Amino acid sequence: MTIHNAISVEQGCCTMYIFKLSTEDLLSNYIISNYDSVRETGYQRPPVESHYKKIARYLAAAGSGQILPMSIIAAATREDISYQGNELTIEGRLRIVDGQHRIKAIEYLRDGKNPKYNDKYKELANDYEFPVILLTADETDSALEMDTFININSKGKRVSINLAKELCEKKMQADLTKHEIGLNSDTYENLATQVVKLLAHDKASLWYERIQMGDELGFQKPVSVGTFARSLRRLTSWIADMVVEGARVISEEEAGKTADLTKRAVERLWRTVQGRWPECFEEPKQYNLLKGLGVSVIHRLFESCIGEIRSSDPEKVLEDAQEAFERYLDRTDVEAEEWMVGGIFTGFSSEQGYGIIMNILRGEKKLSELDDQ
Repeated sequence: MTIHNAISVEQGCCTMYIFKLSTEDLLSNYIISNYDSVRETGYQRPPVESHYKKIARYLAAAGSGQILPMSIIAAATREDISYQGNELTIEGRLRIVDGQHRIKAIEYLRDGKNPKYNDKYKELANDYEFPVILLTADETDSALEMDTFININSKGKRVSINLAKELCEKKMQADLTKHEIGLNSDTYENLATQVVKLLAHDKASLWYERIQMGDELGFQKPVSVGTFARSLRRLTSWIADMVVEGARVISEEEAGKTADLTKRAVERLWRTVQGRWPECFEEPKQYNLLKGLGVSVIHRLFESCIGEIRSSDPEKVLEDAQEAFERYLDRTDVEAEEWMVGGIFTGFSSEQGYGIIMNILRGEKKLSELDDQ
């Protein structure tokens, strides 16, 4: 595809091109890099049908004054681009970073069975143009594309927090293949997300098919990757700090060890939880245990066990913490009915509430005292 009168723009280390495309040229020359949490490819969320149908209805409304003034943001690799004078030649298709719902809306007008919509598409095909900003990158699904996608969608219109977390973790993994990275709050959060992804995709894991991932629409599973990762952040940070032995950077190998140790610890402690309250695992939708409330409380309880141990060996710390955790569950008088949706724990979905339930599990507070909360 050759474009005349394109403008080259430099920002930082990125070269961008600004131009316009007709409706038909845009629809004939794009692809969407959809995120796949299993294959670890792409970065785009699945298109939301209600969203693009709303745009289609807007465009098909009476009159011809409907406009979509915001630019389509796309990307292409540098080797597929040549630019001489104001003439831009692009080999292959444009990867859409922002604008997929507008494009899907146009396709819906074109492919739908509503004659009014079909007529509107013909009108748009004749004289409707889209402003396009093209990012250039060294590779497909580059960090630049993912950063741009996250930045655009975390302001104004919100990208799914689950997808955003997974993409940030994916970018961390790409950075780790090149160099060590600093240990900070973002790194700890990304490491926690890595652990959750490992749990979600391991068929032998108790959490397989029980975590809602970023490329899944709706809310069909007990807990989201974002909520689960947030509940693991402190545990993962403790383990990471022990693995790097006080250093403030972490390597790819150390990050892998951190994730593996955390995953194994989480699997083991939840097997104990399953043995204590099996009913909650048979009908997870009826109980809060596998939801945000439950994972937050259980992981906080396990963290409290780690806080009681004095050792710099992460494997010993986790082994001793597991034994202490098991003792608390053996002694607690909390039964499955307390975890039921609508049960006594339901109103405690807050940081303060998690602490109160944890203290009950530790035997430091009585269930009967909840009536006074």
